Amino acid sequence: MFTINPTTVLAVRYGFNRFPNYSYDVSQGFNIGSLGFPQSLVSQIPRALSQFPYITMSNLYTLGVQDNNSFYVHASKNVSATVSKFVGRHNLKAGFDYRRIKAAGNDANDAAGDYAFNGIFTRSAPTSSGTGGSDLADMLLGYPSSGNIYTSTKLTDYADYYGIFIQDDFRFSSKLTLNIGLRWEHEAGLREVSNGMVVNFDGSAANPLAANVTGIAPTGIVQYAGNGRTSVGSPIDNKWGPRFGLAYSLNSKTVIRAGYGIFWAPQFALGSPIATVGYNQTTTYIASTDNNVTPANSLSNPFPGGIVQPAGRSLGSLTGIGQKFSLVDPTAKSPYVQQYSVDIQRELPGDIATEIGFVGSKSAHLVTGTASINLNALNPALLAMGSALTQSVPNPFFGHGGTGVIGTANVQRSQLLLPYPTFGAISQTFDDNNKAKYYSLVLKAQKRFSKGLSFLSTFTWSRNWDESGGGPGNTLNSGAQGPQNPYNMAAEYSFSNIDTPFRWSTAISYELPFGKGKRFLTNGSVMNYIAGGWVINTVSIMQTGFPLQISQVTNFNSGFGYASQRPNATGVSAVTSGSLEDRLNHYINAAAFSTSPQFTFGNVGRTIDMRGPGQVNWDISMFKNFVIREVFKAQFRCEALNAMNTPLFYGPNVSFGSSSFGKITTQANFSRQLQLALRFSF
Repeated sequence: MFTINPTTVLAVRYGFNRFPNYSYDVSQGFNIGSLGFPQSLVSQIPRALSQFPYITMSNLYTLGVQDNNSFYVHASKNVSATVSKFVGRHNLKAGFDYRRIKAAGNDANDAAGDYAFNGIFTRSAPTSSGTGGSDLADMLLGYPSSGNIYTSTKLTDYADYYGIFIQDDFRFSSKLTLNIGLRWEHEAGLREVSNGMVVNFDGSAANPLAANVTGIAPTGIVQYAGNGRTSVGSPIDNKWGPRFGLAYSLNSKTVIRAGYGIFWAPQFALGSPIATVGYNQTTTYIASTDNNVTPANSLSNPFPGGIVQPAGRSLGSLTGIGQKFSLVDPTAKSPYVQQYSVDIQRELPGDIATEIGFVGSKSAHLVTGTASINLNALNPALLAMGSALTQSVPNPFFGHGGTGVIGTANVQRSQLLLPYPTFGAISQTFDDNNKAKYYSLVLKAQKRFSKGLSFLSTFTWSRNWDESGGGPGNTLNSGAQGPQNPYNMAAEYSFSNIDTPFRWSTAISYELPFGKGKRFLTNGSVMNYIAGGWVINTVSIMQTGFPLQISQVTNFNSGFGYASQRPNATGVSAVTSGSLEDRLNHYINAAAFSTSPQFTFGNVGRTIDMRGPGQVNWDISMFKNFVIREVFKAQFRCEALNAMNTPLFYGPNVSFGSSSFGKITTQANFSRQLQLALRFSF
């Protein structure tokens, strides 16, 4: 920091961070041959990366651990300079900011495979009319409904960021202060140091297998960095962010504040190197070629064609043939948020500051979230073909370059009708299909410590909508669901899975008015030791639950590339009556829904305005402070966490068709806990 003159200060900063991360599974080195997998598969998995396979069940507990074996290094460096200048009633500030974020390493997640079982092969029929079926029975028979195995090589991804800003805090008068600013930002997109990054998927280009077949003209090729394009994404080159704020003193006890700003967000979160097809390969398990009427493979030899090994970019336009893969959305724009607020602050008698305010935001080009969009899902208009889509037909690519999902003599007809029939699912990550809207009314009261009392209480009423089933899902709000129909993302717009309309939080601290220097019992050292120095504290939270995301336990449209299927609404209310404890086994009325048949989409929204259990929690503590001969100080603490012993339950099972649908089976918090402590200081 440099003081140029009495009114000008320059600050220059440089920072560098490096965080090595290594995660591993507790079953590292496990021999999957002991589970009955063939030696041909065991020999293709490095022993150091082998682990217990990840097994998911639709009704029973999960076995193994997913995505828990990786080594990568986060690194960042930044350079910034800020100059501050006071000119009359203006406080001017301007600066520059440069950052580089880098992630290097590779994932070995699911190197031993992961498999899902949903009972589809033990149903009387693999459609909505089928009955019975058991995920455990399917597992014992060795017939997963889906699966894959993953291999990878090291990559180093990085992104550069530049920013320039200017800000003026202008004291217009003794009553009015204005804050005016402008920020310019530029991001060049995501890159890989050796151009090991897919920067585009050209859906109009002829696929190289087109020359080998007749009667079908496949399109779509993967394009790597190079030939003039080295980054992925389509961020806005010049991101302008104006900001404006004001504070107006209506009188000595009342202030009005307001503000508006446009804030740009990064297009991606670089937690680890992007899984790039060619460098990171997923070998897909082929469960069936006739819509799950009969299994095409089994766990006795799940990958008869072998595990696809990384080939880098050497395959060129043949990259990804017969595989599912993911790529960063090459057309994604830069996300931005418009934020606005207005509030009135008023001082009340008793040194209590109150506030009432409105806060809102409108966002566009947001990332959809963890539930990615499949670019290679079947056009919904073709669902009218019905059962013809599931027929097993000759595969024109067999023996003509076909491999993986198009490597068998027969395939399901729908495979040949996909937008890009030579590929499996093409998951588009960090896309910009999401949008959001939020507004809230905030009431706040605060008393700074005086006369033995301090408190802070805030009540928020809010509504939150978005178009993403991904993002911050958890066991309280049912987690993330992929879009039911990726061709109609507008149908996903609904209450956000983090929408909670009411939240009231309060913290109070009160010194009892007894003892030396207080109002009562001020005389006598013995009485002071007994009655003086006591403090009572409370912290409370009360809030409504999160909206429920209802989906079918069996997605009858999964074979067509759709990530989820929702049921139909029957017109009956999903809300049940009675106390929460009485409804733990029937929190949701199953009669409110009916199963959506295959080849259709359910009419239930992504989230419904029925909510999971809310939260009520009180933490109460009592402190006793005392002084021993003016040299030693001591504090006795008695704390009660969840003092009222109120349970907080996880959300109910929202997989319609599951035997556990509508049931709440787990408590999220602990029962009342008491803590006693004695602290000395000198």
